[in-house]
Amino acid sequence: MSYFLRIFDNFHYTDESEAYDHGEYETYEYALIDAKAIVDRFLIHSWKHGITPENLFSQWDDFGEDPAICSDGHYNHVVFSARTYAQTISAEICRKLENKNETQSLYQEVIKFATAKHMERDQRVPGTDLPYVVHLSTVAMEILIAASNSDNFNLGFAVQVALLHDTIEDTYSDLAELENKFGTEIANAVSALTKNTELPKEQQMPDSLTRIKKMPPEVWAVKLADRITNLQPPPSHWNKEKILTYQEEARTILSELKDGNQYLSKRLETAIENYLIFIN
Repeated sequence: MSYFLRIFDNFHYTDESEAYDHGEYETYEYALIDAKAIVDRFLIHSWKHGITPENLFSQWDDFGEDPAICSDGHYNHVVFSARTYAQTISAEICRKLENKNETQSLYQEVIKFATAKHMERDQRVPGTDLPYVVHLSTVAMEILIAASNSDNFNLGFAVQVALLHDTIEDTYSDLAELENKFGTEIANAVSALTKNTELPKEQQMPDSLTRIKKMPPEVWAVKLADRITNLQPPPSHWNKEKILTYQEEARTILSELKDGNQYLSKRLETAIENYLIFIN
């Protein structure tokens, strides 16, 4: 059995002369993929920042193309209704595109703040002459890629935490300033990622990990991404013992936080093994 797509124009819906045949398909599934893609393209092209799913669907309902799947000369609108699909998918498209737009704006705002704070202390990536924003950007990139490989990942929140994760520990900024500018949730996440220097050194990492594990999984992900990024060639003044200790710390982080993000856990596991080259 062959399947066909007949495309109707919602603006001229009652005018058969405005309809056209799109193609022939060996299976219903292939026809369905193209039918949905036609609706998706219109909705994505029509999306604008701030538009509601209802208004986006209304745009399609007034002006979009309405594909119908035909077999044996009959259109089956029950099996696939472009109208029902457009209503359903409008909310998802708005959510995804709004989140993407929001994340871009958040990234630009937060990286400016974080860069200025680290520049106040002329902070560099350890062992290099690179400004510290390079490290922050690399951690944020790990988060951006992880988000595309993870379900139910709050990217806007995670990107802000990634860019701010060393702000309390390494700049003149404090919890109160972060809370005032970015909100309590962001400030608490950065605080959990900050070592408590009032504790003995050997207790600082376990204490931080304990506090991180009380946070949302995106905070776990930032810690994983941070250590992935830091498992680069160590500073030239590090001896073998220091390098081994740093690798062992990474194993502890992986053990404690591996359930926070599967994608980043695998990345960290690989980075730990590759770090052996600097020991040998």
